[in-house]
Amino acid sequence: MATDTQAPPETHPLLPQGRFTKLLLLLLGMLVAAPLIEAFFHLRLLLEDLFLTAVFIYATYSLGRNKRFLTLALGLAVPAIALTWLSPLANQRWLTILGALCDAAFMLTITLSILTHIFRQKAVTADMIAGAIVVYLLMAVMWSQIYRVLECIRPGQFSPPAGQGPITLALLRYFSFVTITTVGYGDIIPMTHAARALANLEAVMGQLYLVIQVAWLVGMHVTMKSRKG
Repeated sequence: MATDTQAPPETHPLLPQGRFTKLLLLLLGMLVAAPLIEAFFHLRLLLEDLFLTAVFIYATYSLGRNKRFLTLALGLAVPAIALTWLSPLANQRWLTILGALCDAAFMLTITLSILTHIFRQKAVTADMIAGAIVVYLLMAVMWSQIYRVLECIRPGQFSPPAGQGPITLALLRYFSFVTITTVGYGDIIPMTHAARALANLEAVMGQLYLVIQVAWLVGMHVTMKSRKG
């Protein structure tokens, strides 16, 4: 008599196994390790830009198994990387806006690719959970770039914390994470209708993502346990 066996996790040529965990480590390096190293050692090594460049390169490499996707990813990653390094040197507002738009578009593309892969899987793995975390982090980083575009087009969209200088990308990234997690410290305040609308949208999308993703993962876990039983 044939016995039911648990189906192995579905593999997909776009996403080789284990890539999400490494991508998560790179993102944590950019968001946590780089600021701490630069702050504690009083260094100006541009570590965040280095990690961001590594995220672009590794995400394109690890997800680009489809020619159409690879073409799109390269078309966004190459100018994004170039503008990441050129914008501070040239100090031109239009370069900053273009770079932020390329960054946001690339992160949206990667996010959709990862989500497509995750929702096609039939088993919950550690790497898939890492992928779900990567999507959440990429969403927050993407929104910080959208806020950067808004602030560059019309300065004064956000009020910086007391005693701080002008709004920087680091502050906007911090504001984005505070918003998407609905912590809401209130030290950075959106000052215009456009800024408030985008902040509201990010908060709603962040909470919807958590609810849907957690429900799906729990459902997959229950399904796996029922198959074992």
